[in-house]
Amino acid sequence: MSKVAVASTDGITINEHFGRAKEFWIYEVAETGAYTFLERREIPQDINASHTHAASKAIELLADVAVVLAAQIGRQAEAELQTKGILSFALNRPVDKALVAYGKRGKYIKGNAHLNATASCGANSCGCSHGCR
Repeated sequence: MSKVAVASTDGITINEHFGRAKEFWIYEVAETGAYTFLERREIPQDINASHTHAASKAIELLADVAVVLAAQIGRQAEAELQTKGILSFALNRPVDKALVAYGKRGKYIKGNAHLNATASCGANSCGCSHGCR
């Protein structure tokens, strides 16, 4: 099981930039692709005035997750997440499909995390170019 944070405005589509997200939807995802919604974590509005500070605060609030899925993520935020052992993927797609794909391929992705150092997902059939076909 992995804890996954999703940057979404509605819980249906991954549609928020990591540094601009006002909240993250947190899920527990099994290797079978089954997932359970756990909670929504709001980023305090007073920090959203500074994009860099907002991203750093979001990283602090997501310290217990294994993976972050966002529509876009800047290189600095991606690097900060990576130093904390958190994988990040940029993709625009329905939350349910992304969670199922990650659950089924997460073991492979985590095992090859060194290949994902600058991972950017989005163009292929499942939204992730790292084995999520």
